[in-house]
Amino acid sequence: MKGYTIAALSLAASNVSAHYIFQQLTVGSTKNAVLKYIRANSNFNQPVTDLTSTDLRCNVGANGATTETLAVKAGDKFTFDLDTPVYHQGPVSIYMSKAPGTAASYDGSGAWFKIYDWGPTFSGGSSSWTLEGSYSFAIPACIPNGDYLLRIQSLAIHNPWPAGIPQFYVSCAQITVTGGGSATPGPTALIPGAFKATDPGYTVNIYSNFNNYTVPGPAVWSCGSAGSNPVTTTSVATTPATTSSTTKPATTSAQALTSTTLSTSTRAATTSAASCSVAKYGQCGGSGFTGCTSCASGSTCNKTNEYYSQCL
Repeated sequence: MKGYTIAALSLAASNVSAHYIFQQLTVGSTKNAVLKYIRANSNFNQPVTDLTSTDLRCNVGANGATTETLAVKAGDKFTFDLDTPVYHQGPVSIYMSKAPGTAASYDGSGAWFKIYDWGPTFSGGSSSWTLEGSYSFAIPACIPNGDYLLRIQSLAIHNPWPAGIPQFYVSCAQITVTGGGSATPGPTALIPGAFKATDPGYTVNIYSNFNNYTVPGPAVWSCGSAGSNPVTTTSVATTPATTSSTTKPATTSAQALTSTTLSTSTRAATTSAASCSVAKYGQCGGSGFTGCTSCASGSTCNKTNEYYSQCL
């Protein structure tokens, strides 16, 4: 983790107990066994934070040789399930990279293209993120046949840079695509290299003047975007963000096939301490926070930084 201060490293270490991992892949109506087609990592459910590390591709210790490869058809719906729902604010993205040979032997060093982003929705002066226990989309119908790594990434930006270190929660599934087309996906990027410490979507403080957001990485590509003319996906607020709350979940395009197990806003609604409690891993304090500050039984409110406290 080059370039990070001792204080920042200490901050990251203090929060290791509150993480999650994408561990199960469903295609169509078939829900497969945990880690059967997803590369198993060796760091439990902890994030990757080093922007220069090859661990950003598929996570720490992820091994293709010990992972099975699933045959899918272009256009098939797929779902990534987590061990616990995402609860850190930030975008979720899905990437693909075509293997030069088999997915099992591919280290992910080639070109990656992005097929979907779940970013924030701004409404009524507040922002909401799609925080789910599972995320669904579809294999692009026009991509060439072959073996691919299918990568999902949650970029947690709840601890604003530079006091905090954004966290990448990533997993890769191994798939063989049949029934595809001849499109050339793009733009593409290398990982590491796709994300920089100067990216506005990486350095943003979601607790202060948060009224627009651009998801880091290359623009989203779809079959209708014709090769090198990609569709860009930048979410822009219509009103400045405030500490008021909205219960409206983040929306997605008709192409997205998301589950709805959990959706929360970046601010909890104002309520009296006597009549509320925050579930474990929820936000319970921070500068400008107006929500509930009492944690549910079995957890206590722990300060991460001046902007964020969490029930642990």
